[in-house]
Amino acid sequence: MNHDLMVEKIKTICFVVPEYRRDTPTHFNHVYDLVREVSKLMDIYVYIERAEGVIDFLGAKEVLVAKSKNKFLSFMESIKIFYCLRRFGVSDFYVHYSFRSACAALLVTKAFGGRVFYWNCGEPWKYKRNFFREFFERLVYKMIDYLVTGTESLKENYAAEYGISKEKIKVMPNWIDIEKFKVQSLKLQVDELRNSLNLGVERKIVLFAHRLSKRKGAHYLAEIIKALKNEKAVFIIIGDGSERRNVKLKIENWKLGDRVRWLGWVPNSDISLYYALADVFIMPSDEEGFPRVLLEAMVMGKPFVAFDVGGVREIIPPECQEFVVAGGSVEQFVKKVKTLLMLDSGGKEPLQRAELVWTEQFDVKKIALAFQQLFI
Repeated sequence: MNHDLMVEKIKTICFVVPEYRRDTPTHFNHVYDLVREVSKLMDIYVYIERAEGVIDFLGAKEVLVAKSKNKFLSFMESIKIFYCLRRFGVSDFYVHYSFRSACAALLVTKAFGGRVFYWNCGEPWKYKRNFFREFFERLVYKMIDYLVTGTESLKENYAAEYGISKEKIKVMPNWIDIEKFKVQSLKLQVDELRNSLNLGVERKIVLFAHRLSKRKGAHYLAEIIKALKNEKAVFIIIGDGSERRNVKLKIENWKLGDRVRWLGWVPNSDISLYYALADVFIMPSDEEGFPRVLLEAMVMGKPFVAFDVGGVREIIPPECQEFVVAGGSVEQFVKKVKTLLMLDSGGKEPLQRAELVWTEQFDVKKIALAFQQLFI
């Protein structure tokens, strides 16, 4: 074994993952990568709330999967599993995103000792839940031992919005497996994809890859496409959600259907191909935390335009700052997209170089070390 790669294992933890699917279109695919890297540094049990298909062991000591599909029964099952793990000596529970599992881990640790680390990275305060969900969510935020989020500005906002002591909030950036993400695109044929989507050779490609919801700016898409109708551009829209019908209806009414390719959800393990195909990536979100789609775009050296929300400005290089515009300003957004579409390869090269250098700090191997430090 290469001793340079050996790191002393310091603790056994339980890492909670809401979902496991090899073909998941969500950011959970990146979570699986982190689990694999962290398992080289620490002894971990993985608890999965719901799973489909064959489960990659992920390098963990053991993978535990909830058997019940009923939410209440699954909640009770997680309490039982967390209690058993606590008896086996597991004292730290790292819960990624799942509010339900955070509640279960809290009940166990408050009764039998231990700590709960709850990952949440967004701006949930922008969208109020019903009274009971809002009440219990705020209660959990105050009772957990540590909240883990992605940037310093998000730390400040969570502290202010939920009344959490800043000492209880840890900052850990999001991550990406740079080598794997790039290799995926090399295995696939971009020219074949262009032909299959009937894109031709002269058309510029603008990519949107996100949930089609108002939070992620789907309601701006039709207006953006209309404003760019005189450009030689085709929009590839990856994702689905509540706004799809409204956006599609507007685009059809404005007779812009030939400018759009609707692909629905694409497995995240395949999505680098679409970044490789694109000339510009767009993220018109109204709400974000540490958007992984920007990491994906930058790793592929793709220029992008985004609204100034969440921690966007903190996670991109100085060279890209001018392409982040005030939230909701479609006119400015479109103007920046036009600027990028007009750039030739020479004009894009400084942006691409800056993005590639910048994203090295977010490689999963480096963030795995930061993850390890959370528990010291």
